[in-house]
Amino acid sequence: MNFHDENFLPGGETLAGARKRVLVGVLAERELARQNLELPAERVQEVARWFRARFDLTTRARTEAFLAHAGLTPERFTAQMRELATLDAIERQFVATIDARLPDHRRLLTIRDFLLRQEER
Repeated sequence: MNFHDENFLPGGETLAGARKRVLVGVLAERELARQNLELPAERVQEVARWFRARFDLTTRARTEAFLAHAGLTPERFTAQMRELATLDAIERQFVATIDARLPDHRRLLTIRDFLLRQEER
């Protein structure tokens, strides 16, 4: 498989799902700018350390090997970590609204179970 093939998305992600994740990142960045907030560089580094630990990129060599595998430069990796840190910051601001809407969102996600049960009849 070719990682540059538009139809191949690692981790089972769909193109539509990936596009929505990018959109959420764009909207979070715009919200941060709208509020005239700064994201500390230390927070971006903290998220990068979390990511590397989460995926066992515990040495420079292993991290560099992953970046080469993924076709990411260190700068693009840092940009992605900044986006994750931005998402986290904005999510924290909206946690009450998210938590209030989450039950209905989860109910909507039961559609696959509903359809499977209908097919069993």
